[in-house]
Amino acid sequence: MDETKKTMNEQKPQPQVLIKHKEVQSVQAFAAMLEKMAQKLKQEGKFTFVQGTEQVEVAPDDPVKVDYKYTVKGDKHEFEIEIEWSPNRASAGKMSIE
Repeated sequence: MDETKKTMNEQKPQPQVLIKHKEVQSVQAFAAMLEKMAQKLKQEGKFTFVQGTEQVEVAPDDPVKVDYKYTVKGDKHEFEIEIEWSPNRASAGKMSIE
């Protein structure tokens, strides 16, 4: 491998997964969670995921890059919302929004 490429690859930070959670919810419960996230972002600029005793604060910098994706494969539908921003705080845990 070329030394320049090797050096560049070694300098890239490794991703750190702070939240990984899946659960089945009603559409109403999911909408309520989205509403709470939106309300917290509007009022405080952040929200906190809570799993047991662990908390992960999500505090996006302004502006954010948002990616919406809707995929249909047979009878399976998937809708994703991805939000990216440059460095800000985050820490690491049934999931709720505070």
